[in-house]
Amino acid sequence: MKEGNESRPQKKTPDGIIGKILSNDKALTIIVIVGLIGIGMIFISSYIRPPAKESSAAADESSAEDSLLEQYRSSITEELGNMLASMDGVGRTKIMITLDGGVRNIYATDTDINGRETSRKNGDDENADKQNTEKRSCILVRNKDGTEKALTVGKMMPSVKGVLIVCDGGDDEGIIQRVREAVSAALDISQTHICVSKLG
Repeated sequence: MKEGNESRPQKKTPDGIIGKILSNDKALTIIVIVGLIGIGMIFISSYIRPPAKESSAAADESSAEDSLLEQYRSSITEELGNMLASMDGVGRTKIMITLDGGVRNIYATDTDINGRETSRKNGDDENADKQNTEKRSCILVRNKDGTEKALTVGKMMPSVKGVLIVCDGGDDEGIIQRVREAVSAALDISQTHICVSKLG
C-alpha cells in the first residue's frame, strides 16, 4: 500500500529568462500574436507593388520628351535664324517660337471593318445599301511586371503656333512684310501669328 503523502512528480521548466517567458501564458500569447502579425505583414507586402519604379519611369519619359521638345524648338529657331539672316536688310535676329502643345505618341492600331447590307423597298424595286463600320483599337503589349501598355510606333512633334522675330530691319515695312511671308511659307502658319519688331 502506497503512502498517502507521496509527492507527485513536478513539471520541469527551463531555467533563465526564456524559461520564465515560456512558463508565463500571457507572455507566450503575446509572442504568438506578434509573430502572426509579422507573417501577415510579409504576406501583404508581397502583393503591394512599390510605386517607385513606375513613377521613376514616368519621370524619365517626361524628361526625355521635354528634351526632345527643346531640341525640336532649337532646330526650328536655328534654321529660321539662318534663313532670315541671309535675307537683305534683316540683319541680326532674335527669334522666339511658341509650340502648339507637346510631343504626342503615335500608337499602333488594329482596324476592324464590319460590312453590313441593308435593303430598302421603293415600290416594286428593292435596293440594297452596303454600310461599313470601322473600329480602331490600340495594340497592347504586356510588360515584364504584368501591366499592359499601348505599342508606340513613333512621336508626333507639335506644330508651330506663333513666332516673334526681333531684327535690325524690324522698323521697315517692306522688310517686315518679306519676313512675314518667308516665315509663313517656311512654317505653314498664318501671317497673323508672326510678329516682327525692331531690335533695340
